[in-house]
Amino acid sequence: MENEIEGVFLILKRDGTIEKVTCYGTDIPHGIGSFASLMDHGSREKASNFLDRILEKGAAYNWEMNLRDLKTYHFSGFLNSDRIYVVGSPSREDMINIYHLAEEYMSPEPEIELPEHTEVEKELFNELTRLNNELSSAQRELLKKNLELQRALEEKEMLLREINHRVKNNLMIISSILNLQSRYVKDRDDLTLFNEAQSKARAMAMLHERLYTSGKHRRVDFGEYLRGLLRDLYYSFIQDTSHIGLETDIDDAELDVNIVVPLALIVNEVFTNAIKHGFPHGQSGTIRASFKRMNGEYLLEIADNGVGLPEDFDPEGASTLGMQLVRSLSEQINGDLKIESNGGTRISIKFTDWKQ
Repeated sequence: MENEIEGVFLILKRDGTIEKVTCYGTDIPHGIGSFASLMDHGSREKASNFLDRILEKGAAYNWEMNLRDLKTYHFSGFLNSDRIYVVGSPSREDMINIYHLAEEYMSPEPEIELPEHTEVEKELFNELTRLNNELSSAQRELLKKNLELQRALEEKEMLLREINHRVKNNLMIISSILNLQSRYVKDRDDLTLFNEAQSKARAMAMLHERLYTSGKHRRVDFGEYLRGLLRDLYYSFIQDTSHIGLETDIDDAELDVNIVVPLALIVNEVFTNAIKHGFPHGQSGTIRASFKRMNGEYLLEIADNGVGLPEDFDPEGASTLGMQLVRSLSEQINGDLKIESNGGTRISIKFTDWKQ
């Protein structure tokens, strides 16, 4: 195994002076110097902070620093009595392997001989020595477990990123297929259905792309996502931007992904309905979208200054597929849905975030 891994094991004094260096698969130049002297100029301050963290907290895990040749290494270390043990490698997995190989250098503290005529009971002193050795062993085991947990967490995060990436790609493929098939649709109503299905697929693809690029798998910057979604919908459905305008007033806020998915579908449905029904016969107007944080709650509004809803329209009893979808999605996030028609149409939903 020694021939297959790369890294270094160091024993340092409390002041950072190198006492012993063991190299595995590498030839790091070193002499009797300090730990910081192994680093390039830009990483020396970080190396000092790394040692300070160990002296303060007892251990430090997975610090990235550049060696003199600018190669990036991951370093972890812990304090044991008056020595600092440090493992470094370009691979987190190799850090664990080097740790196992270097355990022979991390023997328990030797027993201290008692001075003559001491008044301390020898039995008590031996027990304290044994407990100290057990503590040192536990510290080493904790370092090993932390490194293994970090590796497992990184593998999980990589898998989640790959899933989001593949889901995004599949949704974009679906959107492209719908776009191709829509070219053969002659009926205007059927074409609208194709376009709406395509926009829903793109909205979900945008969400999974954001999850993939941000590295966050439970939280989404909804403000930034909403701005992008509205731009996409606006330029997809409106050919003449001088005919219908778009105004936005959107706060930044991170929301749980289980909240964002229903909200994205609601925005998609309400926005497309405003374009289809709010401005008939070439009428001009404006669609306004607002997202605000208010005392622990959030308010999402989409309004237009178009013709408004029919006089006999009953929001509670509306049986159209779009309104049923909006109500169902609002209930899914325990939102307070309001539909108003006064000089246009305003649909708002007040909700709270889900705390994980």
